[in-house]
Amino acid sequence: MSVSLQGKVAIVTGGSRGIGRAICQGLAAEGCCVVVTSRTEVDDSADSQFQRHASGTIHQTAQAIQRRGGQSLAVKCDLSSSDEIRQLVATTLEHFGRIDILASNAGIDCESLVPDLDVDALDLCLALNVRAPLLLCKYALPAMIGQGLGGSIFAVTSGAARGYRPGRVGYSMSKAALDRMFLSLAEEVRPHNIAVNLFSPGRVDTWMNRNGDWPGTAHILMVPPDEVIPAAVWLARQTAGTFSGQWVERADFGVTWGDV
Repeated sequence: MSVSLQGKVAIVTGGSRGIGRAICQGLAAEGCCVVVTSRTEVDDSADSQFQRHASGTIHQTAQAIQRRGGQSLAVKCDLSSSDEIRQLVATTLEHFGRIDILASNAGIDCESLVPDLDVDALDLCLALNVRAPLLLCKYALPAMIGQGLGGSIFAVTSGAARGYRPGRVGYSMSKAALDRMFLSLAEEVRPHNIAVNLFSPGRVDTWMNRNGDWPGTAHILMVPPDEVIPAAVWLARQTAGTFSGQWVERADFGVTWGDV
């Protein structure tokens, strides 16, 4: 049996827009207290070509939750900084007293053919896509384990981790590393009844897809961010005893996994 989310506390990275904002709103609607975090405190998308994708801040996401009667806290965090991730966890515990769910959604691309790859862009991609999810777990797990109530951790991955995409070797590498890391972590924390899973949302109409089709992806249906909510909420409800150590596609939710 999956658990109720009423009164649970979730940290969602990249919560200012797109998939992260949708996950925040979906969890809050189920009774979660949501910590909305990203670097975005100021919306500078006015007059931008991509305003629809770029608009939004952590405060706007948190306020939207509160207007609907939910509980939320906006916390600015640069996920490339270990100290800021540690402080994010500390702030969450100070405010809500517990942590039950970690949703690692934040990530960036480093689109380039390998000979032209910018090393600084690669380092930042690895820092945000691989190192940050691991450090969030490092700092949050002592509290999650200490509660003795189980919990759920999931990260947003990509089909790029499992196949070639032109110009995306660095990004694909980062998501493949994330996958291996979380599948291993699932076994490490299984004795504590904490679920760890990987969630591939497919092509979602977000900032990363603002330029249209990535090479090799035009055949995949593009969906709005809200389409991820049912699957993400279901994952948040799991423990190691119900569903863990899995790599799942949103498009298969309700077909091969989830409420089948």
